[in-house]
Amino acid sequence: MIAFVAYIAAITRVLTYHRQGSRHRHHVSWIAWVLVVVMGGSAIELALHAKSVGIFEAGSAVLLALFLFGVRGNVARLLWSE
Repeated sequence: MIAFVAYIAAITRVLTYHRQGSRHRHHVSWIAWVLVVVMGGSAIELALHAKSVGIFEAGSAVLLALFLFGVRGNVARLLWSE
């Protein structure tokens, strides 16, 4: 359940990102899209197949969600530091 909630929270954060004047980069948009698809697929798989999730998978989902919330959904800042 922890991994499912973390994936949904991370997807929501990426999808609700507002540029606010920053440049639009096509390659970063594609990376963000792939990230949403992979996390969404993982969340759907967890919802449909009630299997036990290991502590490391749950931990990686929570860390990814924390990183995305730390950069406020800006995948470009997640990929490249300033």
